[in-house]
Amino acid sequence: MASGTSERLERDNRSDPVATPLAPPIFAAACCPKTTRRVGRLRRWPALRAWLRCFYRLLAPCLPNPPWATAAGYLIFLRDLVRYRRMKGAERLRWCDLYPCLFDRRPTTPLDLNYFLQDTWAAAKVFQYRPSLHVDVGSTALLVGILAQFTRVCSVDIRPLPVELPGLEVKRGSILEMPFEDRSLRSISSLCVVEHIGLGRYGDPLDPQGSRRAAAELQRVLAPGGNLYISVPIDREPKVYFNAHRSFRHNDVLEMFDELAPAEIKFIQWGNTYDLEDINNIPFGEQEVVGLYHFRRQITGHL
Repeated sequence: MASGTSERLERDNRSDPVATPLAPPIFAAACCPKTTRRVGRLRRWPALRAWLRCFYRLLAPCLPNPPWATAAGYLIFLRDLVRYRRMKGAERLRWCDLYPCLFDRRPTTPLDLNYFLQDTWAAAKVFQYRPSLHVDVGSTALLVGILAQFTRVCSVDIRPLPVELPGLEVKRGSILEMPFEDRSLRSISSLCVVEHIGLGRYGDPLDPQGSRRAAAELQRVLAPGGNLYISVPIDREPKVYFNAHRSFRHNDVLEMFDELAPAEIKFIQWGNTYDLEDINNIPFGEQEVVGLYHFRRQITGHL
């Protein structure tokens, strides 16, 4: 059954801004009951919603903050500045030190719920098994840093992390050519990575088979008895949102990782969590759905 709460939250710059309950500032200023009712009406016309979503995605990179929202933000800033300077015990404020932050007044902390839930899911898994070495390929820097606090972590990325941290080894490498021997790793994570491979977004070569090649490489290096944690966007039909990412059907994910046995499968959709048996109850098309897959290579048998 679905659990959790739906909140108005902001996604980070790696995410699709269209499916966001709380959009960037240009739409944040319009969040009101009347707007909510209009959005509800749009759900009755999915084709119109799809075209509006496409239109926004094409224009989002060049859209500035709306002038009325910026003006309102400055008015609030100047009001608070005057009030603060008149308060007893206030520090001396110099004009050259002013630093207006205009869009941080939100009812909730801005957060990408899908990334938050998938990272905490993977961290709990790694903490449960406590491998002597965990290899991460392309997941968020925060997840990698946290994992390195309780086990030895090797981070592999075509854009390596520019940081030194005890317990963390950083390697420049590709998910298509991982610098490890066959079946040598007992713990691997790669969250929201496979769907990007081959689309060129992060400087990787264009390749229509990029996601399948990445899946094959992850399976190549996973040892017998080893655990692999991945996440990918899930939809009713496979799609390519060029050049952002692909989305997959659940059965397509199982087919890509057919050498491995699924140990756990969950789906998350902005605060709601679904088990595999609830997949037909997921409202695909309203907000992005992410599948969380814990795969394991069996020690015995043909796998």
